[in-house]
Amino acid sequence: MLNDRDRELIVMLAKGYTTTRIARELHLSRYTVAEWISKLLDRFSCSNRSQLVAYSYAHRLLHVGIWPPSASSAIS
Repeated sequence: MLNDRDRELIVMLAKGYTTTRIARELHLSRYTVAEWISKLLDRFSCSNRSQLVAYSYAHRLLHVGIWPPSASSAIS
């Protein structure tokens, strides 16, 4: 189950944001963001950010064919 914050993070990853930029925009530490990404990678059995983004598109967590990326709120 993804919450809105998880979806927001995945959208930022799909846009190519770095850990530092995500941390700055969400007012979190880089270490908090890195840990959060790591937990999502583990949750979806992905080995890197690119694979997590691909997984998110394949499982309709992100809308296909829309730029900039946006999250699908129908998936939980």
